[in-house]
Amino acid sequence: MRERHYIYLLLLGLLSCRSSQPTQEGAARKSESQSLPAQNWFEQSIFMLHEDHHIKVETEVGKNADPQETARIIALSKPDAIQIHAKGRPGYASYPTKIGWMAPKYERDVLKVWGDIARKDGYHYSIYYNLGRDAEIQTRKPQWNRINADGKLQDAALCYHSGVAEAYLWPMIEEIMTNYQPDGLWFDGSVFTIKNCYCNVCKARFRKEKNFEVPTSPGKPGWTAYKDMQRQIYREFLYKTVDRIKQKDPKCLVTINLAYSMHMPEKPYERLDYFTADFGNEVEELSQEAHWYDNQGKPFEIMTTVHIDGGSRGKQPKPKGQIEQEMAIIIANGGRYNGWDNPDSKSAISATMGQHMRDVVAPFLRARQPWILQTKRLPDVSLLYSATAHYAATDTVSNAFLSATYFIPVTDKIREAGLNYEMLPEYKLEDGRIESKLVIVENPAALSESNIKALRKFTEAGGTILVTGQGVMAGNMPELLGIAQPESAGAATDLRVMGDKQAYPFTHKFYRTQARGAQVLVKAKEGQGTEYPLLTSHQVGKGKAMALLVPFVSREKGKSYQLPTALLEEILEKALPAEQRLLVTDVPPTVETVLRRKGNAHIVHLVNHAEGDRELIKTTWHKYYYITNIPPVQATHISVQLPAKPAKVTLQPQNQALPNWQFKEGRLEADVPGFAIHQMVVVE
Repeated sequence: MRERHYIYLLLLGLLSCRSSQPTQEGAARKSESQSLPAQNWFEQSIFMLHEDHHIKVETEVGKNADPQETARIIALSKPDAIQIHAKGRPGYASYPTKIGWMAPKYERDVLKVWGDIARKDGYHYSIYYNLGRDAEIQTRKPQWNRINADGKLQDAALCYHSGVAEAYLWPMIEEIMTNYQPDGLWFDGSVFTIKNCYCNVCKARFRKEKNFEVPTSPGKPGWTAYKDMQRQIYREFLYKTVDRIKQKDPKCLVTINLAYSMHMPEKPYERLDYFTADFGNEVEELSQEAHWYDNQGKPFEIMTTVHIDGGSRGKQPKPKGQIEQEMAIIIANGGRYNGWDNPDSKSAISATMGQHMRDVVAPFLRARQPWILQTKRLPDVSLLYSATAHYAATDTVSNAFLSATYFIPVTDKIREAGLNYEMLPEYKLEDGRIESKLVIVENPAALSESNIKALRKFTEAGGTILVTGQGVMAGNMPELLGIAQPESAGAATDLRVMGDKQAYPFTHKFYRTQARGAQVLVKAKEGQGTEYPLLTSHQVGKGKAMALLVPFVSREKGKSYQLPTALLEEILEKALPAEQRLLVTDVPPTVETVLRRKGNAHIVHLVNHAEGDRELIKTTWHKYYYITNIPPVQATHISVQLPAKPAKVTLQPQNQALPNWQFKEGRLEADVPGFAIHQMVVVE
C-alpha cells in the first residue's frame, strides 16, 4: 500500500458518493445503512475490502478483471465497501484517463468493472488515488517533485507548492468523480512523504515570510520554522482538496491515509469524513493508533493485509489467530477493519484470499458488529499525546510528520499495568474535554504554556495529573507540582526504591529535586548515596498534581530503560486507587482491557496481545512476522463500576449468559472463562 523507506511510516484514508441504485439483492444487504442519511454509510460499516493495485509498466491492466469472476470472489465475504486503485505510486492509471498516463499494456477499465459490481450488488464504492507519490511525474515533470537540500529529487514525492495540484491532481480527481461517481475517495501517499522541500517556490515563500536564509540541516537558524512551513503547505493543500471534492459532490466521503494520525496529532479538518491508516502487518502499532483515532471525533478504520507475502512462504492467507488478533485490537477500540489484498499483474483478484475472508475475516467481524459500532469509550486514564511534544521530539529530521513508534513502549506499559485508557489530544486538553479522573503526561519533549495552564485548570477542578520524566522541568510546571526546579537527568543512574510490596532496584533517567509544598509519597536512593523524592503529590485546588521523577520508559545511547511494571502499578494505585476505577481486572500483562458503552449497555473488551510463535519475513518495503500458536488467555476476574444492578450479563459473540456474577457496592464482580483472542462481556 504505502512504501516505507525509513522507520517512521504509517497511514490514513477512505470515502463515499453514488447516485445509481443497487439491485434488489444489493439494496437488501444495505438495509441497515438506509436508515441513516447517505453520507453516513461508513458509520454503519465494519468491513471494507481494499485491492492494492499499483500498476507498473508490465501490468496488463484489466486483462483478467472478468466482471463475473470478480463479482463472485467479492461476494464470498460480502464486505460493506469495495475499493481499488485509480492511480498508485508508479503513476499509471487503471482507467482511460485524459489527464494522467496510461499503462503501456492497458486492456480494460478496472474502475468501471468495480463500479458496476458495486452498483449491481449493493456495495459502497471507494476509489484509491495516490496523492503524494508519482514515479511518472518524477520522470516527466520533475519540477513538480520535492527537492532535497543537495538539489536532488526526492523519491517520487510531490511538492504541493509546485503547481502539481492545480495542473494535475485536482483535474484528475475531478475526472474520476465525473466518470465513476464513487461513494468515497481514499487518498494515499501524502502525510508520510512530507519532508523539507528545497524547490525554488518553497524557498521563496520562506524568505518572504521569515526574511532570512533557508536552513538546510537541523540546528541551523530557522530549521523548526522551515518544517512548520512545510506542515502549513500540506494543511492548505488538504483543505483545498477536500473542499473541491465536497463542492462537486457533498455526499462523497473523503479520507486521507494517516492524516491526523499520531504522525499529525492536530485538530482534524472538520470536512474530512473519517480516518484511515494502513499498517500492513505491524500488529504492535495497532493499539495505540486505534486509541488515538478513537478520540479524534470521527469514525475510523485501520487496514492490514489479509495475506502474508514474502520469504520462502510466498503469498498465502495470514494465519487465523494472527489476523483475528489484528481485527480484535482495532474493533475493541472502536474502529472498522479494512482488509488489504493485491490483484495479480493482470488485475485478477485472488479466489484463495476471497475464501479466506469468507471463512475467517467476515465471520469474526459480523459476529461482533452489534457491540462495536456507535460505541463510546469509558476511560479511567487519559494519556496526553500532544503536537507540541511530538513535533519537538522529531525536530532533528527533515520529515514534517513522523510516526510515533517511539511512543509504543509507553502505551505498552499502560496496557501491561491493566489500565483502561484514552489518548488525549492537545486541543482536547486545552478545551477541557477530558473523560477521566487522571491525566498522565509521560516524559514530554516539550510542554507549551497553554498545556500547563490547561493541566492546572483540570487539577484545580478536582482532577489528578501525573507528570513524569522531563515534563517535571517544563516552564512553571515545578511550581504546579510543588517541587524545586529539578536538575537535568543526565545519564541513567542506578536506583533503589522501597515500594509497598517489595524493593525495586533498577537503572533509569532520574530528575533530582526536593519537595517545595508537595508531599513525598515514594523515595529513591541513588546507588548507596543520597535519597531523593521519586513520587510527590501536591494539593492544587480540589485536585492534586503528582510528579514522578523518572519516565515510564526512556532510551539512551541505544539502551532502553523502563520503570518496573510492578512499581508502576503501585504508583498508579496512589494516583488512582482501584476502587475509583471503572474497570479493574486481574488479566496478565499481555491482555488489553477496554470499557465502552452503547446506550445502556457496558461492554468490556479483553484482547489477547500474546506474541505467539513468530517467523520474521522481510520484503522490499516491509519487515513483519508470520504468527502462529498464540497462547490462549486463562480465566480472569473483572470488576466494573455501574450506575445500577445489571439485568443480564452475557459473553459475546457467543450469546451465552455469564453465570455466578454478583453486584456489590456498585460494582459488577464476575469471573470470565478463558478465551483465544477476543472476548466481550456485555452488561445490560
